[in-house]
Amino acid sequence: MKKQLSIFFLATFAAFLFACSKKQAEEIKPETPTTNGPTPVTTANVTYTNFAGALFQTKCNGCHGPNGALKSIWLFNGFASVKNDTRVANSILVTKTMPKGSTLTVSERELLQAWFDKGMPE
Repeated sequence: MKKQLSIFFLATFAAFLFACSKKQAEEIKPETPTTNGPTPVTTANVTYTNFAGALFQTKCNGCHGPNGALKSIWLFNGFASVKNDTRVANSILVTKTMPKGSTLTVSERELLQAWFDKGMPE
């Protein structure tokens, strides 16, 4: 029984360890201007729609989405799941435990911090 329990915990640990690596290293680039194109995303105009949503989708959804291994800890399902949960900012910007492997760039952290500081505009 102890051997089976040990194997179970080892397998569970391995699943969590490797489940969160997909696409997290990909940098989310804010929209850049083109001729008559979108306004560049800055700390002054950052919103969920123009930056934070894509960042959460790319960096968090693999583990915390509907099919993710960590959905029972926190389920990412759009704007409301981020706006109403103070653990998100704490895990990403304060303790820096998320995303796994600290795959956010300095620019991404600055824009995300500005988004939280502005009250998380949609």
